[in-house]
Amino acid sequence: MVEKLLETASLESDKLTINKEPLNIVQLLETNIEKHLLNTSTKTISFRSNYKELIMNVDAFHFENAISNLIDNALKYGGNQIEVRLKLDQKKIEITVQDNGIEIDRNQREKIFEKFYRIPKGNIHDVKGFGIGLYYSQKIIEKHQGTLELIVNSKNIFKITLANV
Repeated sequence: MVEKLLETASLESDKLTINKEPLNIVQLLETNIEKHLLNTSTKTISFRSNYKELIMNVDAFHFENAISNLIDNALKYGGNQIEVRLKLDQKKIEITVQDNGIEIDRNQREKIFEKFYRIPKGNIHDVKGFGIGLYYSQKIIEKHQGTLELIVNSKNIFKITLANV
């Protein structure tokens, strides 16, 4: 957690360097999902992709952390079914993390990407966190020339879009 706070601080000063290298994104996603499945017995995480291998130039450490934050949030705040999808077309790559939990309120949707923001639950925060995961993930994806957005369509869907180059 301390490392994430330090990395988050460096994001604002533009001192964070992204060290891109060729990486199999399918394998990264599968490994990340497997790690999260070790920590839950009450929720399921499925992975859908038409590819066994997809090589992209990304910073392995930061990109994996960004994905991990999305899956972790789905496990903490979402329903009991999480689905990670990888889609590819000629122009873009999409990675989505969706859950079947309660929809995020309309007035909270823009705020969730702000640093230190946590959705209020009365006076109770029954889940540990500092409100930096989505902020960090969005900044890391932007450093990869991509976008991270929330789509609410009876499910909470966090969508990463990257150029297919």
